[in-house]
Amino acid sequence: MSFHRSIRTIYGKELVDILRDRRTLIAMIVVPIVLYPLLMLGSIQAVSYQAESMEDEPLVVGILGEQQAVELQLLIERDTLALRQEKEQLDPESDEAIQFPSPLDHFQLRSFASPEALETSIQNRMINLGVVLSGEIRTDMPDRTNSVQLLYDFEDIRSMFARNRLGEMLERTADRVRTARKQHLGLPEAFDKPFEITAKDLSTPSSILGQILPLILILMTITGAIYPAIDLTAGERERGTLESLMVSPVPVIDLIVGKFLVVTTVAIMGAALNLASVTATVYFGGFDKMIAGTGGGIPIVTMVVILLCLIPFAVLMSAIMIAVCSFARTFKEAQNYVTPVILAVLIPGGIAALPATRLEGIMLVMPVGNMVLLAKEFLLGATVPALHIVMVLISTTLYAGAAVALAANIFGKESVVFADAGSFKAGLTRGLIKPSARPTISMGLLFVAVLFPVWFFVQAAFSPGPDEDASGLLHATGVLMPVLFVILPVAMAAYWKIDIRNTFSLRVPPLRHLFAGILVGVSAWVPAHELNVLQQFLFGIPQNVIESAERMGEALFALPVASVFLLIALVPALCEELLFRGFLLSGLGSAAKKWTAILVAGAVFGVFHFFLFKFPVTFVLGILLGYLCWQSRSILPGIIAHFLHNAIGATSALWQEEWLGWLGVQADDEWAHLPLRVLVVGGVVFVGGVLMMSRRKEPARESYTTTIPDGS
Repeated sequence: MSFHRSIRTIYGKELVDILRDRRTLIAMIVVPIVLYPLLMLGSIQAVSYQAESMEDEPLVVGILGEQQAVELQLLIERDTLALRQEKEQLDPESDEAIQFPSPLDHFQLRSFASPEALETSIQNRMINLGVVLSGEIRTDMPDRTNSVQLLYDFEDIRSMFARNRLGEMLERTADRVRTARKQHLGLPEAFDKPFEITAKDLSTPSSILGQILPLILILMTITGAIYPAIDLTAGERERGTLESLMVSPVPVIDLIVGKFLVVTTVAIMGAALNLASVTATVYFGGFDKMIAGTGGGIPIVTMVVILLCLIPFAVLMSAIMIAVCSFARTFKEAQNYVTPVILAVLIPGGIAALPATRLEGIMLVMPVGNMVLLAKEFLLGATVPALHIVMVLISTTLYAGAAVALAANIFGKESVVFADAGSFKAGLTRGLIKPSARPTISMGLLFVAVLFPVWFFVQAAFSPGPDEDASGLLHATGVLMPVLFVILPVAMAAYWKIDIRNTFSLRVPPLRHLFAGILVGVSAWVPAHELNVLQQFLFGIPQNVIESAERMGEALFALPVASVFLLIALVPALCEELLFRGFLLSGLGSAAKKWTAILVAGAVFGVFHFFLFKFPVTFVLGILLGYLCWQSRSILPGIIAHFLHNAIGATSALWQEEWLGWLGVQADDEWAHLPLRVLVVGGVVFVGGVLMMSRRKEPARESYTTTIPDGS
């Protein structure tokens, strides 16, 4: 209770102090309330004023030679005369009255002697449009095609306006000539119209907002976290209160959690106020009809969903801001540190904001970019698959957890709190690093957070196509998994002077735990199968899981049996155990309690398999293997259990008919419950293995907290 009470006290005090700061209030309240109305009103009025001014503004058109200028002028005058005659023939009281464009009397023609001079004038924006004719314009010859080339500057709005205006004139002239030619030859009106193509706009009312609002929301969420993070770190240090605060009787973790929650709260409040402001501006300002064209409204429910999805992102950015600002000595220095962070955020956010970027592939796990894309898909009214939403939220939550652990580790270091600004460089200098028995929790979470998108990209890059098997993916996994899952964490531990033996639990376990690993390994497939059957009954089997299993089965049959067991059973068992039950669990166990560390490591293990359908099984398996490693203080029983579990899966795939026949299951009903005799035998063996893992009296985990002397 005292732990939670102290956090609440710190949180309440710091939050009140932050909300009293005028800079925070301006960034969180004044800016969103004033910014969006001014932005929308100003931009719409500016666009309207610009369009009206260009309607009356004469556009300068360049053309080659005086003769072509005369011919173009005649063409414009004929179109103007035809428009006036057609307009005079209309019945003003008719319901079918046609609105013709204004007469084209706003062109200024200027002749040029050479094409180079014409193009240079357009590039220098001395003229708005260039026209090149292939020769004399003749509309009275049925077999004559008049070639007209328009030269314009896409980035110049006046050049685009001139191109559209002159292009419309040429289209109307072409329609009149085409009609006259058909009448002369006695052809029907629909002779040259085999198709009638119409377009219907299906965009939602928020389509325009969906292109710009997500990135603005992300930036405003970051802005909401900047000033509290600076004030609670560099601000405390500049006022001279941080040192006295750190040596107070309140635990350091309480201070860190309280300050972090304040920054996160302000960031979420800022995101909520930004969403509310833009929604109110569009709704009450009448912009929803302007955006939609024919009614509709802003999706309020969508805005609430976006806000909920922004919570893990706010946690992520708050932790990053606290970690970065912890190294600053002054408020001004912290602002300089924050600027590169914002620029780094703009890179994936800008890529995600591009119209062609989709929420798929590597973008599902790209930090910042995945959140921008998710908000954009929601605002565009697209149907977002549940798996994509889960992947975005899980990856962002994983990054947020790693950032929080890193921020807590940095903020609590005396070298950061009491040293000068060079402490960051000193903290990375190997000669100044003190040896330790285990990695920190921040190091473990940070490594798997960085590895997660890398491993996702590897899986996506080598994933087989519709007509390909998965042999390429298996071989790539067999080569890259040892590098990414073993060599890199070992290299990191060696650089930071972390004891390899303790980190990866490289000990000889008691015989009973080896036997427990064997029992769990040969029987874990029984509860795993029943859990899959339950999932299939409740939710069905996703099509991508079926297709993946089929391609994997084809690949297994194409490989030698030894390669199958090497790539499916041995390599994953070694590499995944060394990473998740070695490096990660050791880091978690250095600060977290037993079951917290085991559950988090199991969840990360399940997330790394990427299939939502497989997560319950992999999560439970990760808990069992983590518990086995924790109890035995050795990685070996988990490797044995993992290898046997995967080997049984490979065996059932290679010899499926024999396997199902041995079980007594019909070949066409592999998702049926196992026979009672298999359930009983497998259940007894599994429970026996789990019970054998436990000990009545668990010794202290001194290895998680032991520090190796400098001389060792």
